[in-house]
Amino acid sequence: MDKNKKFFIVERIKYVHVTDTYSIHDNSMYDLTTAVKKLLALDTLNEKKNISYHLQEVSFSGVQEPLILTKDMEVKNSDQEELPF
Repeated sequence: MDKNKKFFIVERIKYVHVTDTYSIHDNSMYDLTTAVKKLLALDTLNEKKNISYHLQEVSFSGVQEPLILTKDMEVKNSDQEELPF
């Protein structure tokens, strides 16, 4: 297993009449061991039946390589407006 993998703890709030919401708990990513420990602690302390926690692997697969700007993509100074301050 790749030791560099990182995980988010996703908090799901289930609603009756509207779409469920999802958010990343603590806006942080963790290694697997820490993520599992925190997930178990959150599940243990959680008394609300409509809230659940899940692990999600952080994936940067959508970004394969940096975008290289070409000459025609450059912004010329004369085309830019000056800032008002």
